[in-house]
Amino acid sequence: MGCCNGKRALMGRPLPFSSSNTTGAAVARTMISGSPVKQAVGFEYLGETAMTVLGPITRTQYRFAHKGARLEVDQRDASYLSGVPNLRRAAKAAAERRLKKHP
Repeated sequence: MGCCNGKRALMGRPLPFSSSNTTGAAVARTMISGSPVKQAVGFEYLGETAMTVLGPITRTQYRFAHKGARLEVDQRDASYLSGVPNLRRAAKAAAERRLKKHP
């Protein structure tokens, strides 16, 4: 009787994956991207030309059309956008004013 109970023989075999595992991941991504904005964070574009950034969490495309353009960004994407060159977080007061104008 071996100490591994035959588990070593199974180590070289591929693991069985069902198609439902990948389908579940696709459904999870769809549910995340389809969810509403929890809380918006304002960003201002400082570059000279237009720029589009894809939010890594929500998969939302944020289009900054010109220098000085300001957009509301889902807070789940905000930390990523903070690292994008020519983008900066807008002042909180300005973001709150825009939210009040567009209920």
